[in-house]
Amino acid sequence: MKTAPYVHTVLYRECDMMKVVNNAVYVHWMEDARVDALGQLGLSYKGMEESGFAGPVLSLSIDYKSPAHFGEDVEITVSFDRYTGARLFLSYEISEKGTGRLIATASSSHCFVSIDSGAPVLIRSYYPDWHDALVRAVK
Repeated sequence: MKTAPYVHTVLYRECDMMKVVNNAVYVHWMEDARVDALGQLGLSYKGMEESGFAGPVLSLSIDYKSPAHFGEDVEITVSFDRYTGARLFLSYEISEKGTGRLIATASSSHCFVSIDSGAPVLIRSYYPDWHDALVRAVK
């Protein structure tokens, strides 16, 4: 499932002197888009943490296609690619709003852990609402 795009206006502080977005900034955009995408499924990341678990990043990959610049509006679309009950795999498409110019593609994988112990958590056992929503999202 692809979510509705998360829209971000490139800020001056995100750019170098040539007004090109620094490569590290994309990771922050992906995080913002991921939290937004979960919200579109009716899942609150804050609520997840308040329930005692988190979804840390296990892997991250970004392919830069063309630069984003100060003042541009970018759209980040998140796709829920695969969910195993223990891991979640997402992909991202970052493009310029309006023109559709592809800026970057990316992917990330996540596990679920107890905040208290750091131990892995099977979502279906402890948080069935999250499990059901993620199963629906990858279909």
